Amino acid sequence: MRLLTSTLAAAVLMTATAAKAMEINSQTSFVAVPTKAKLTNYRWYAFECCAVYYVTLEFPEGADADLGGINLQQIRGAQAAFYYGAVPVQAFIGTPRRQGRSLDVQAEFSNDARSVDVRFASAVTPGNTVTIAFKAGVNPPDDLYTFSLTAIPAGPNPIHQMVGVIQMEIFEPVY
Repeated sequence: MRLLTSTLAAAVLMTATAAKAMEINSQTSFVAVPTKAKLTNYRWYAFECCAVYYVTLEFPEGADADLGGINLQQIRGAQAAFYYGAVPVQAFIGTPRRQGRSLDVQAEFSNDARSVDVRFASAVTPGNTVTIAFKAGVNPPDDLYTFSLTAIPAGPNPIHQMVGVIQMEIFEPVY
């Protein structure tokens, strides 16, 4: 009997993910939160020029709510990742090496240079992979830089939902 009860409970939980976008107390929420994300920087050394930080997020079909934006919050690193201030931000469908159509974005950097809110002019539909490129210009000092990534659904009063933690390692230059 216990096995049957557990199986029924698991089946109910699994079918709940197929529901449409949820509104909780007039707030928009994802049904399935994006969980696959990574941070890519093709410049590995401290103070190296031309650095671009690519945040790539796989947005699942089962989200059932459009992606309105992201929040990137630095939680570890020798220096603020955006130490030199706001940087140009671009977004597109696809990955850094396979760029698709461009997306219009607006970015707001915090005063302490450790967080940034990115909003899409038109929301990204579920089932797409989206990449946000931060043209930092110069890498920070060598260290392991860690960020928390939050997804923001499009809609009234969105509930920000944690995607996970992403990291970027910057190495000491070798001369």
